[in-house]
Amino acid sequence: MRDAIEDIKLARSLLEQRKTFADDVVMETSGKQNQYSRFSAPINDIQGDNIPGLSLRFETNRTQGFMKHRLGLMWRQGLKTYQILDICIYPNTIRSHTDRSARLVIYGSHVHVINDVYKLDIDYNNMRWSDCFDLFKEKSNTEFLSLEIIGAFEGDLI
Repeated sequence: MRDAIEDIKLARSLLEQRKTFADDVVMETSGKQNQYSRFSAPINDIQGDNIPGLSLRFETNRTQGFMKHRLGLMWRQGLKTYQILDICIYPNTIRSHTDRSARLVIYGSHVHVINDVYKLDIDYNNMRWSDCFDLFKEKSNTEFLSLEIIGAFEGDLI
């Protein structure tokens, strides 16, 4: 269950703010069966200064013959961490989100923005990790200055 963001005005300004990330993005494989690929790091403003409490998180999970990708912008306030942006990439036929109070069920890819969730109209079968990364850059208003970007499971022997 996601915690509802209380300071929506500040969360929205953080999301709309131009951001940069200059380090390499290298997702690391983990898990007993090497089923996870993850990367997370703090994020900066356009002057290169750290934005307090703001970080990016990329996760991919190999499961049941497909991969689920999540690319998010996390905001830590005190002891709570909020997802102000969470792009979830799923096969089009897989139930990926359920909100019982709103009577909402989503199949396939969707995006969480602040406290709302929307279906993404994309074809999972034609998506690559680099496409997911490009979508994140656009939605999060982040410019990546990284020299090396190694996506989920790149270079792994499967």
